[in-house]
Amino acid sequence: MIQRFLISMITGDALGSAVDGMTRGHINAHFKTITDYIDPEPALKNKLELWRKPGVYSSISQLMLIMAMACPHRGSCAENFRRAVASSPDVAGCDYGIFRYPGAVERAFILGMKNPARHQQMTEQPCARIIPVMTFLSFRNNSAADHILDVMAAVRLFTLDLSTLASALIYTHVLRAMASGSIPRDHLMRTSADIAARVADAVDSNSAAIFDGGVNPGTLLQELRSNIGLLGEVASSSTIGAAEGIIVSHVNRRLKTPVTRATVNLPSALFPYSLAVSSLAPGAASPQAAAIKEGGSTAPLAAMAGALGASRESVPEQDDPLIRGLVNRKKVLALADALSAGAVPPEAVDDFLRSEASLTVKEQEELKARIKHTKKKRKRGPLTPAEKEKELARHAVESWTKYDKARWKKEQRRHDKNDES
Repeated sequence: MIQRFLISMITGDALGSAVDGMTRGHINAHFKTITDYIDPEPALKNKLELWRKPGVYSSISQLMLIMAMACPHRGSCAENFRRAVASSPDVAGCDYGIFRYPGAVERAFILGMKNPARHQQMTEQPCARIIPVMTFLSFRNNSAADHILDVMAAVRLFTLDLSTLASALIYTHVLRAMASGSIPRDHLMRTSADIAARVADAVDSNSAAIFDGGVNPGTLLQELRSNIGLLGEVASSSTIGAAEGIIVSHVNRRLKTPVTRATVNLPSALFPYSLAVSSLAPGAASPQAAAIKEGGSTAPLAAMAGALGASRESVPEQDDPLIRGLVNRKKVLALADALSAGAVPPEAVDDFLRSEASLTVKEQEELKARIKHTKKKRKRGPLTPAEKEKELARHAVESWTKYDKARWKKEQRRHDKNDES
C-alpha cells in the first residue's frame, strides 16, 4: 500500500529536479503544459552545465530509498543509514559520488559521512529538502513516541535546525494518517493543523526522551505551535495564490530579509505550500506538475506534493507518464514493492548503490556530450553563400518584402565581420 506514496514522491522529485531553481515566470514561458518529464535545455540559455536528464531523480530520492532500506524492523534507522551513505561508491568527476544535485545541507552530510576526519561542525541551517527524505519513516510500525525519536535522529544527521525537525514531524504524521485511511486527500488541509496539534501533544508527553536525544522540547514545541497557527490559516485558502500570501506573510515575521515567494528552501514555507499545492492543484493537473509550475525549490516541493497527493487508488503504470518515463523505473518499482511488503533482501542496499553509481556516470557522460556538441556549433565559422540562403529560407515568411530580406542579409554580414574580428 505504501508504494504509491514512495513512487509519487520519487516522480515528483524527478519532475522537479529538471527545473529546480528556475523562477515561475521562466518555467511557464518555456513549458506551457506539463504532463510528462521535460528536457530543461531550452530554458537553460547558455548554462548547459545545469542540464539534468529528464526522468532522473535527485539525492532527495536516493537518500530516502537508502534510509528506507537501512531501517531495521525495530530500532533507529540513523546508524545503519550513516553506514550505508559512507559505503556509497565514489564516481570519477563527481564531488558527491553517486548523489545527484544535492543542496548545501546534503552536501555537508555526504562529505561528512565519506570523510569523517574532515566532518565540520553540524549546521543549524533550515533545509526543506530534508523533509521528503524522511518519507519512508512515516510508514514504520512504531509508537507515536518512537516515531518522533526516529525522525528526530534522522533529521539531526543533516541539521540541528528545529524548524526543519518540526516540519518533518508534521509531514510524516500527515502521511502516516493518510496511509491508515484516517484522512482522505480532499480533507488534507483542514486536518493538517489538527495533526500538528497531536504531534505537539506527543512531544510534550515525551519531553524527557526528546531532551535526552539532544533537543530542547520547549523550543521544539514553539516551532510546532507556530506551524499549527499557520496551517490553520492556510486551510481557509481556496486557491494556491491565496495560500502563498498567507505563508509568505507568516514566514516574514521571523526573517530579517523578507521573501516574496513560498517556494524558497525554508521548511516553514515550503512544507505548508506543498500541502496547498497538493490539495488545490487546478483541474486535472497532477500535484507534481502543479508544483513545478510554481518555480523555486521545485524538487522538494514536487516531491512532498506528490507524496501528499498520492491517489488512494493505484494508477496502472501504462496510464501514468511519470511512472513510464522514470529513469531506472523497474528497479525503483521493485524496491518500492519490496519496502511495502517488508521483504527487502540483505543485499538490496549494495545493489542499489552500484546501480546509482552507473546511472550517475551515464548522466554525466550524456551531459559532457551535449556540452561538446554545443561548443562545436558555437565555434563554427561564417556561413557559405548557400548556407546563408538556406538560413534565410528558414527565417523568411511570406509577408517579407525585398527590403526585409536585404536588411536581414546586411545584419548577417555585420555579424560575420564581428566574428572575424
